[in-house]
Order: sequence, then C-alpha cells, then structure tokens
Amino acid sequence: MKFSPTAQTPLEWIALKAGLVPTPLAYSHFGFMMSKFLLEAVDKGVFEAIGHRRISLEEICASCNLNAKPVKSLLGVLATMGLVKQIKKLFCLTAKSKKWILKDSPHSLYWLMVFDNRVCVKWMDHVGSFLETGKGLQYHETLTEDEWFYYQKAMEAAASATSKEAVRKIPVPPGATRMLDIGGSHGLYSVALCKRYPALTSTILDLPSAVEKAAPILKTYNMGNKVVHRAGNVLEEDIGKEQYNAVVMASVAHHFTAEENKLVAQKVYDSLQPGGTFTILEVLRSDEAKYNGDMLSALGDFFFALSSTSGTWSLKEIIGWQKEAGFGSFKKATFLTIPGYVAITGRKL
Repeated sequence: MKFSPTAQTPLEWIALKAGLVPTPLAYSHFGFMMSKFLLEAVDKGVFEAIGHRRISLEEICASCNLNAKPVKSLLGVLATMGLVKQIKKLFCLTAKSKKWILKDSPHSLYWLMVFDNRVCVKWMDHVGSFLETGKGLQYHETLTEDEWFYYQKAMEAAASATSKEAVRKIPVPPGATRMLDIGGSHGLYSVALCKRYPALTSTILDLPSAVEKAAPILKTYNMGNKVVHRAGNVLEEDIGKEQYNAVVMASVAHHFTAEENKLVAQKVYDSLQPGGTFTILEVLRSDEAKYNGDMLSALGDFFFALSSTSGTWSLKEIIGWQKEAGFGSFKKATFLTIPGYVAITGRKL
C-alpha cells in the first residue's frame, strides 16, 4: 500500500501525467500538515464532541474549549480527508471516522493516534541525528510513566485490528494447553487464541513497566487465570524446557538485533514440546528500493530503526533465525487488516 497525490479534475490528471505537479511537496509539505492537524483534532476531542450527532461549530468549540476560527478551518481539512461532512450549518462524522476514530468503536484507533501525537511526533526531531549516527532512541528505556500508559493503549488499539484475524493465521497444535506470548502486554492475541481454543492457557511475558500499565487492560477481558502476566525480559529470563505447545511473538522482533532474535528463537525452541509452534508476526522488509514497493513496509523499517535501533526484517532473515534454532515445516500467512503484516510459523520437529 502507498499514498500518492490523486487528481480531482481532468486538468489535474493531465498535469500529473505531464510531470507539471511538484509531487514531492505532497509528502514533504502537505503530508506533515495533514498528520498533525488530524492528530490534534483527535487529541483535542473534536471527533468525540461530534460523535454520532449532527452539531454546530459553536457546539464543537464549546465542548472542546476551542476557538471557532481555527476549528472551522480544521473541519474543512478533515472534510477533504473524508472524515467529516457538513450538512448546511451542522457537522457530522463519516462512517470511517465512526469506525476507526471514535473511542467507543470496537475498531477504534483513538489511542494509537493519541500516542502518535503525544509521544511519537517528538521522535521526529531526532531523524537528523539518527541519519548521522545510526543510533536509535531505544524508547523502551526512556518512556515516562504517562508515555508507558499511552504506549500500552496504543498497542491495544493496533492489535484490535489484527487479533481477530490472527486466530486464523496462527497455527496451534491439536490439544495444546500452554502458550507463551512474548511481548504481548495488552493480551489481545492471547485472549483471542484462548477463546478459540478452550483448553489453551497463556502466559504473557513482557517488561515490568509494560505489565504495570497493561494489567488493567487485560483485566477488562475477564480471562481470569487463563491469561496471566509475567514480568521480565525474554532476553534475560529463563523460559524453561519443553514447557509450551505454542509461542507467539507479535511486533517484537523489530525491536531486537539479529543476534537477539537468534537468541530468542533458540530459547523458544528449547521451551517448546515436540510438535510445538513458534509464530513471529511482523511487517516484512523489502531489500529492494523501488517506486512500486510497499510504502508501509519502508516507513516501518525506518521508523523502528529510529525508535529502537533495529527495524523490520525480511522473510529470509526471520526463517533463518528459526531454522538455525532447529525449527522446520515453515508457513507464512498474510494479513488483510495491515498490508505487509505476516505470521511466520516454524514447528519443532
């Protein structure tokens, strides 16, 4: 998937085809405006103020304690994004806003947008120094208590888009009773899998700061002792020998170096019973730079390298870690909810 300027009139189409439009500005100048304007609208409560109603500009401003002049301009921008509609003098949300932005939606990405606005935007100030030094931010070591809360809520929101699909993509051996969820914090993958397989229980291994903020999230899913947290770092913790039937590691490998991922794969192999499965969920990296390449994959590689000094990995690299640890019988399943997101499973033979 990629984003690019779209012509709205025949003349604009001709101008684009003729190379008369300075398309780099769409990304450099207008792209950051669109992102920040939308994030502030979410963070300031504009979408929540409108909700499922049709309300006036004055009502929106009164609800959010905002000034009418800039909000009117902001609503115009949001309308061009297809997020807000104006009907005479009243404003309402479009279906996509109600689905993806409102907090009460089961598909809501509200907290991911809040995390972007309150935390990730600040990371962009470090892009220049990252390009010079290659040293990322290692944000897990620097997040404040409030930022840990935003982070865990954001990861829950992101996983809500994939966890329902994940239960069909993650193989679980017949009769499995014990699963380890590495870096699973919020627990959505564990919850979804344990609901699908009634005999299955899961232990979520994550950093102490993550567990502290994620525990209240997991509690809302009423899983009791079927899904529990264990505070610790998988790079340092002893996860046992032949303890589990399945191990899942979702969106974690991009925080680890190649050597760390190899270490995790070996520890996981040892922790699995024969026939057990190890599933790694990640956005794959392409090693070829091309116009028709996956923009989300390319952005993810740079973003995670900036934030964690690692980045995304190729299919060959991920299977390589698993194969070196002793896994075989590999399977790859591609997600529809997040383009480029895959589940790669190896089996302990």
